[in-house]
Amino acid sequence: MIHSQMIFLDVEVNNKNEALQYLVNKAEENGLIFDHELFLKVVKKREEKVSTAMEFNIAIPHGKSDTVIEPFIGYMKTKKSFHWDEDSPNLVQYIFLIGVPQKNGNKIHLKYISEVSRKLIDDDFRRKLFNCKSVEETYDLLNSINKEVKI
Repeated sequence: MIHSQMIFLDVEVNNKNEALQYLVNKAEENGLIFDHELFLKVVKKREEKVSTAMEFNIAIPHGKSDTVIEPFIGYMKTKKSFHWDEDSPNLVQYIFLIGVPQKNGNKIHLKYISEVSRKLIDDDFRRKLFNCKSVEETYDLLNSINKEVKI
């Protein structure tokens, strides 16, 4: 679910829309989804219900869609933090985009959101993640999520 080609560090984006567009386009380029516009619409619709920004400058946007070919988690660390929502004080710099197929997606979706959230609550894990300097180092750390979740 976590692939090194879906880890992006020091990306220059200024808002939620730019960040989501970037990650969704990369998911399509990597063959994880086949329709970036449809998947982006699903993720944005989910964001309208409840913001996925949380403490520690983190957001975990996610979506279930038939356009998802393979379940995935994309990770982005932006060059600078920005307000995830216009009417919220939450700043975001670390973004996890989770995509799962609509069919049977609930089980995968909830397990990965739960495991990502559990890891991010851990101060030591979060500190290590925020200090990663390369895609390889980040992948090695995040790959522990793949190992923890059994589908």
